[in-house]
Amino acid sequence: MKRFSISDIETLTGIKAHTLRIWEQRYNFFTSKRSETNIRYYDAEDLRLLLNIATLNQNGYKISKISKMQSAEIDEQVNRLVQDQFNFGVQVQILSNAVLRLDEYDFQGKLKLCIEEMGFKNAMQDVVFPFLRKVEFMRQVKTLTVCHEQFAIHHVCNKITTEIAKISFVKALNGNQYLLFLPYAEENEVSLLYLKYLIKEKGNEILYLGAHVSLKDLAIAISIYQPDYAISIFTKTRATEEINTIIHKILETKPNLTLLLIGTKLSDKAIVPHDNLKILDDITEFVSLFGAGEISLAS
Repeated sequence: MKRFSISDIETLTGIKAHTLRIWEQRYNFFTSKRSETNIRYYDAEDLRLLLNIATLNQNGYKISKISKMQSAEIDEQVNRLVQDQFNFGVQVQILSNAVLRLDEYDFQGKLKLCIEEMGFKNAMQDVVFPFLRKVEFMRQVKTLTVCHEQFAIHHVCNKITTEIAKISFVKALNGNQYLLFLPYAEENEVSLLYLKYLIKEKGNEILYLGAHVSLKDLAIAISIYQPDYAISIFTKTRATEEINTIIHKILETKPNLTLLLIGTKLSDKAIVPHDNLKILDDITEFVSLFGAGEISLAS
């Protein structure tokens, strides 16, 4: 059974440790457990309850009122907040709760509702990406396991794929050819799939290679497909020499290709400049440039 310290709970819920102690003593509607050596700890169900309590408290519910609620009523009040599609924090929290329980039915239902209410692109940018960053953080601090993170990524990727399939593709007159790939050791395809959606929506042709693409195979694909643009996302820490090698190989294979690399870890690297190379910090920057027409995605 996973155990969380009071500092873990503070980090994950935003409730200060001294506030938790006061609530336990004053309201007695939840109590921490004690280890064999008398150290305070919380289990997964405690965490879920406290995340919901924090959500209500942050949305105007007084703790004195919450303390009189049963656990089921707290869940019900949080679910009511979910109906407000513009309350992004609650949307993120309700998805996180489903992941904690590995509840496939609940997760898919909440994600579907979020997209229906907000629209796919707004839901991705305002809820899904912040949610995935939270899941990654919770995995890093060992609140969640790799299994929890993969559960979330799998279902989000499936949803993006479904939305891509809904696009009635009609090639734009000035449409371009795009090649999307993740280099070796990059695994998370959520952002790359979302780029595929944005690009296809504008009537462009796409060759989607997915994750773990070797440099040799990438060069072959570029030679055959002859894309106008190649786009990749870097989330793993890599040596500057390796990044420069990847860039050089791509632009050597097709010198007039425009290469877009996305990733905050690229900003501190001594990357060799090139006229056809553009480096962006994140997906948000790509979407902004795309919306401003600074990246030619046709329409």
